[in-house]
Amino acid sequence: MYASIGQVVTNEQLIKVSGQHNYARRIRELRAEGWDIIYSASPSGYILRSTKKTRKNADIYINLKLRQKVLERDRYTCQRCGFKAGELYGDGETVKLEVDHIIPLKQGGRTIEGNLWTLCSRCNAGKKSLLDYPETLKNKIISVNLDDDLRKKLSRLALKRGVTVNDLIMLSLRRGIEGLK
Repeated sequence: MYASIGQVVTNEQLIKVSGQHNYARRIRELRAEGWDIIYSASPSGYILRSTKKTRKNADIYINLKLRQKVLERDRYTCQRCGFKAGELYGDGETVKLEVDHIIPLKQGGRTIEGNLWTLCSRCNAGKKSLLDYPETLKNKIISVNLDDDLRKKLSRLALKRGVTVNDLIMLSLRRGIEGLK
């Protein structure tokens, strides 16, 4: 790519030079290192736009090993709604999981295991900074492993009421605590 600065290097060329079909991972790593590489749809390939490597914040990139560790720690379950990878939402769409920062980078968060959690694509797309939700700050998060039947009942009830599973659990806990007094 360096020899072809500003020109498309096709997927076929990358396969030939690298000797492997998994060159996309290396492209991501190069981008994370600060190389200005963009994708070109036609012709299909990549363009190195500059010979100058920019200084990148290493915290931006969640490497695959760390991502896998977080997914395993969280048991491949969204930490907000409780759906698991591959399950179906009520509308039939398959649950896809993502690893995200709890405290965003722009607010001083780091890319370390303790500041990462597993979210489904819907919760991740719909969330704001956790700092906007003080009740869910990392030090106040409690992970509860629910039986599948109970989790599914909670999910259906939450959808019916238009609230989150977390809201239902919090309501139940408040009612239960009041009953203990």
